[in-house]
Formats: sequence, structure tokens, C-alpha cells
Amino acid sequence: MILACTGCDGRYDVTGHPIGQQFRCRCGAVMTLEAPSSQAGQLACPQCGAGVAPHAKACEFCAAELLLKGCPRCLSRVFHGHKHCPDCGAELDLAATGSTHAERTCPRCETALHARKVGDIVVDECGSCHGLFLDHVAVQRVVTDRQQSRAEALLGALPASEQVPKPASAGPGSGPGSGSGKMYVKCPVCHTVMNRKLFSAGSGVIIDVCRAHGAFFDVGELPRIISFVMNGGLEQAQKKELTRLRDDAKREQQNAQFSQMMASRSSTTSFDHGRSSNGGALVDLLFALWR
Repeated sequence: MILACTGCDGRYDVTGHPIGQQFRCRCGAVMTLEAPSSQAGQLACPQCGAGVAPHAKACEFCAAELLLKGCPRCLSRVFHGHKHCPDCGAELDLAATGSTHAERTCPRCETALHARKVGDIVVDECGSCHGLFLDHVAVQRVVTDRQQSRAEALLGALPASEQVPKPASAGPGSGPGSGSGKMYVKCPVCHTVMNRKLFSAGSGVIIDVCRAHGAFFDVGELPRIISFVMNGGLEQAQKKELTRLRDDAKREQQNAQFSQMMASRSSTTSFDHGRSSNGGALVDLLFALWR
């Protein structure tokens, strides 16, 4: 069973723990594992949306197999396949972060990370290299469900040294951060090597991402990303990408038309050098395609 914190929406696997046990979240909030309600409410098939009995193994309308599970926030019963709880709207596909007592170490310098609640999100920060780890809930709130108040709270809570972009590390193969030399680092939750990827076109920030648990930001990276996002950088990057895709599609269409025309001309045109009009038409076509 997955339990969600009411304060920061952090997710924890509490399978096997007794009803009534309390847990302390990394943000400081206390959660109580309550028994699921005996009233299942109106359940809907995640495939076709038809009403389904809570004891059904498959939808009688579309024959989709159904697996019942509990909402991590309100503990209502929902079918596996729903993205959000129909009762409270909580997102259901977020991965659990493990035990509430699990210790996390900095992937860059391997010192202990300390959880700190800033507004409605929790950041795990390193007191040595000032790196930050944000789980997917926090990343989603910063990037997708962004608010000016949240951005200002984050920027105000970060150390002054963290708001200055760091210089590039010297030497081939040296990694970012505090000079540890690591190019690839491990996720502080599952300890698998994270992927290095550009946050967004135009951002100029490469971050370390664990697809299951979150992202690690070296010193100076998160303030730059917040400023990039709040200034409309994501929207501008999306517009540029759409323009590039349209241009590529137009160019491919023009190339196809040109190839088709050349194939048609090669089958019907003789090698008569006296017919200069064909050469002129070809030049006009090329000029029209590439201007």
C-alpha cells in the first residue's frame, strides 16, 4: 500500500504496517495509516469509463481486466489504470520514495542529504556541495504546476552561493559540482546511475535524472532553471521545436515533389541540347524550392 503525505504529497510504501500506525514524513508532517472506507463509491473502468462493481475482475463492457488498489491520499478504492483518483484527484502513478526513515546521501560528494520543506515542496540538500535532489512531485510542481510564490520561496531559501552559476570544470572528463570528478552519479533513492540530459532547449542546464524518483541539481542549476521556466523558456522552446518540425516536414515534401518531377522528366525528356527551355524550367524550379 502506498501512503501520501498530506503536506508535500510525498509517497511511501507502507505495505505490511498495521492500521493506525503513524509515520513522519521528510517534510515533518505526521501521517496515520487509516483503514480504507467500506464504501467503494462509484468505480469506473479505466479503459472505457463504464460503471463497474467493486468486486468485478473484468469490465463487462470492454472485457478489460481490473485490479483494485487504494488511493495513496484518501485510501479510496480505485482500479489500476486510472491516472487520478476519482474522489480526491490525487495522481496515482507516482513512485513511492521508500521508507520514511531511509537515509539519503548526496550523489555528488556522498555526504548526508537533509530534507527541508520550502512552501509546498520538499528538497533534499547537501550541506557540503550545496547540491539538491527533488523528487518527481517537487519537479512537477516547479516545472508544470508552477507558481510565482513557489519560485520566489525557492529562490529565497537557497544559499546565496547557489544562485551564482558555477564555472565549467577544468580538465577532460571532470564532472560538475564540487570537483569530485564524477560525470555520472547514482540516485540517492534507488542507487542506480542517473541519466544526464539537457533540461530544455535554450536552458543551457544539464541535470541528472532518475526516471523513477527525481532529479539532482548541482550548485547553481536550480535557480537558473526556475528563472528559465518562469520567464517562459519552456513555451519558447516548444514553439521553436514546432517550427523546426514544420520546416522539416515542408522540406521533405518539397524534396519528394522534386524527386517525382525529376523522375517524370527523365522518362519523357530527350537529350536534345537545343531545347534550352527545359534547363530554364529546372532552374526556376530549384529557385522556387529553396528560396
